Amino acid sequence: MVAEFKAAYRLDDLPGYPFAELERKAAQFRAEEKALYDLSIGDPDLEPADFIKDAIRESVNNPKSHYYPSSVGDLEVRKTIAKWYENRFGVEIDPTEQVCLVIGGKEGLSQMARAVVNPGDIVAVPDPAYPVYGRAGCQLLDAKLRTLKLNAENGFLPNLEEARGAKLVYLNYPNNPTGAVASDEFMKSAADLADSDPSNTIVYDLAYSEMCFEYQVSSLLELTPNVIEFHSLSKIANATGYRVGFAIGEPRRISALRRIKEEMDSGVPYPFQRALQATLEAYDGATPPKEILNSIRIYERRRNKIIQAIESYRADVFRTPATFYIWFKVGSDEMEFINLALDKGLLLTPGRGFGEEGRGWVRASITASDEVVDHAIEIIRSL
Repeated sequence: MVAEFKAAYRLDDLPGYPFAELERKAAQFRAEEKALYDLSIGDPDLEPADFIKDAIRESVNNPKSHYYPSSVGDLEVRKTIAKWYENRFGVEIDPTEQVCLVIGGKEGLSQMARAVVNPGDIVAVPDPAYPVYGRAGCQLLDAKLRTLKLNAENGFLPNLEEARGAKLVYLNYPNNPTGAVASDEFMKSAADLADSDPSNTIVYDLAYSEMCFEYQVSSLLELTPNVIEFHSLSKIANATGYRVGFAIGEPRRISALRRIKEEMDSGVPYPFQRALQATLEAYDGATPPKEILNSIRIYERRRNKIIQAIESYRADVFRTPATFYIWFKVGSDEMEFINLALDKGLLLTPGRGFGEEGRGWVRASITASDEVVDHAIEIIRSL
């Protein structure tokens, strides 16, 4: 008798990906032809700048586009990344040894863990946090999770003493889901942690470095060479579908990531590498091009409107100068608010989807059209 199929044991205790469940609910509303105003997922409605799309069109005629790309990324693209890093953060980078392109941040963050974590190793993950850290970066690798609790009282910054002894530490500022930003003191503590334990790898997720309102983000590489940072075109240029980003930092860890990627994928398609290159080349020193600055102004205007509506509900908004998320507390259990909003067609993200410390909190994304935002505001005010 043939045994029944059974998936790998790693999936047994893995809960459904929270955003996939939100997508299913949204699909049900649309199938029933109900009006749905979606502020749940951070998927920008604004388009990439024309010069970025032009770079993709032009690259199609380049022979490089028709062959397997390098898993590490085209050298000329890596040179552009290194130059951008020097202009943006004042950090000199060797493009041949310290840069690796990734197929978006999610893939890169997951593969970085695969490159350094063995079964039984400790992975330190903030709570609340982007779910990929604890799932793909820990649970799917049979590692041991150590939770770094974040709360409003500590500005959603972890106590890094609790991360000592971990093989891998995930940090993310500006932060998803809270929007929190790192203080100078915190950055120094993170650098000290990296320098004090050579066996430890700090992965600093800087996906939202360019999504800030009158706030200038620093790189952890300004303080120590012993970390890995990740960037993504998704957040820089409203290009989530292009699936291109990069890891940058300590050469041995980048080399380990490259080795994993050689086995796991064939690299970022060249046209999307060119999209990344064109975006970084458009910077004037540390200043983004006007198209990116205009997007930031639109997001800021939307954010201010939604915050005003949320505060009229008497929810506690955690105000920050960064990211396109609004993080607000509605009580000890956010699901009542989530379901009330959904009944009226407003889709928001429950904080518990980011960890136990997220319970009672709700995340709203401002990556929806002005029309959707205006309807969302009406619904919030009616609750």
